[in-house]
Amino acid sequence: MRKIDETWILCGLAWLVFGMAFGMWLGATERFDFANSHAHIGLVGFVVSCLFGLIMRLFPGLRGSKMAKPQFWIYQVGAILLVAGKIRVDAGGPPDLVAFASVMVFCGAALFVWMFATGRQIEPRL
Repeated sequence: MRKIDETWILCGLAWLVFGMAFGMWLGATERFDFANSHAHIGLVGFVVSCLFGLIMRLFPGLRGSKMAKPQFWIYQVGAILLVAGKIRVDAGGPPDLVAFASVMVFCGAALFVWMFATGRQIEPRL
């Protein structure tokens, strides 16, 4: 895996492109009932992923954490499942996948907070 901070940012940019394509589909087909899913793609996918990557870039000590890669995978898999579940809910399906994925995304975010809060050698790179 490339540097974890770069991987976060690359994933965030992939979420951005996916969100834009999904938004174009929404507009072209006038399926605005999926707008909530579109917002989750942008916020949970693009914004949070890029923020995690930029924070890791600013605080390089985070990249050395034993939990950096597991935290990445927990969050990203959770985000994929959450967006898939939201699309399913917006299409009239059950919310079970959203409930499960929300816990994964929460755990990924909480783990990032824990990594930041307990990192003893986290020095900002200015």
